[in-house]
Amino acid sequence: MSEYLSQYGASGQTREKVVRWILIVLAAAAVLWVVDWGLSLYGTYNLRDVREQWRARQFFSLLRDKQYDAAYRLWGCEPAKPCRDYNFQKFMEDWGPKGAVPDSSSRKTQAVRHCKAGIIEVLDFGNGDPINLYVDSKDLTLSFAPWPVCNPRMQVPTP
Repeated sequence: MSEYLSQYGASGQTREKVVRWILIVLAAAAVLWVVDWGLSLYGTYNLRDVREQWRARQFFSLLRDKQYDAAYRLWGCEPAKPCRDYNFQKFMEDWGPKGAVPDSSSRKTQAVRHCKAGIIEVLDFGNGDPINLYVDSKDLTLSFAPWPVCNPRMQVPTP
């Protein structure tokens, strides 16, 4: 008879453990959501854009280490087979040691905008003209953002 009652209440303890773990996971998810929401309000970081922001940091660390060929490859181009509209010479004019941004370590991130297909990172290098760097989410290639916002709404002139 003692064997029969030895398992009495075990299912209740198991149910308590499961409920406790579910509540812990839900609380952790809520905390992460609040942190992500708070960071997105601040405008510089967002947890869903970690890969894209990591790629932008990798680009600037390659520039700092003067590995311009590897940095050019992050734009989806090869020095041997350059991109049609952005050859390696133009890249060096923009990002090289004698370029428009000779010291990439002086950059300050003004804002990070999350778009459907990537992010726009607004960077200030201290020269007064911010640069809008776009990182594509699909293949993590970099480019200049054509607009400072994700979905521009242009006014169509009426005749």
